[in-house]
Amino acid sequence: MFPKPVAKLLRNTYAFESKPMVKPTGFREYDARWLFNDEINLMGVQALGMGLGTLLGEMGIKREIVTGHDYRSYSASIKLALATGLMAAGCKVHDIGLAVTPMAYFAQFELDVPAVAMVTASHNENGWTGVKMGAARPLTFGPDEMSRLKEIVLSAAFNLTGGGSYQFHD
Repeated sequence: MFPKPVAKLLRNTYAFESKPMVKPTGFREYDARWLFNDEINLMGVQALGMGLGTLLGEMGIKREIVTGHDYRSYSASIKLALATGLMAAGCKVHDIGLAVTPMAYFAQFELDVPAVAMVTASHNENGWTGVKMGAARPLTFGPDEMSRLKEIVLSAAFNLTGGGSYQFHD
């Protein structure tokens, strides 16, 4: 059983490396944003992926998703932690690699995939990370989906069906 996320952990501790940290205020109306390692750690991102995969199942959406990441030095690591969580929740992950956000939206159509999760801090400075998500192309999540995602992640109410897979597209 995956541990329930906590809001704060100290860096350079066993707990920081073995428990998910997800600050609740990172869930916004239309996306999610955190200061990496201060408000979310890699296990927290993995929990986010598990929550997103669970939410797709609840919505009746095929568990297949496009992922990409922005240019920040840590974004690829965040995307792979997210992908690990998505796969645990039974998602087929289509990784498009380094991309700008519109490329991820385009890839949904090009690859005929219903969902998207773009790792980007958008206009925020280095240190920030976030995910723009959607499950009904071309729309991204709104307040209802983000509220439910927050509930799933913070309560660790994951449906970990397994059987996910990963495919890189260049």
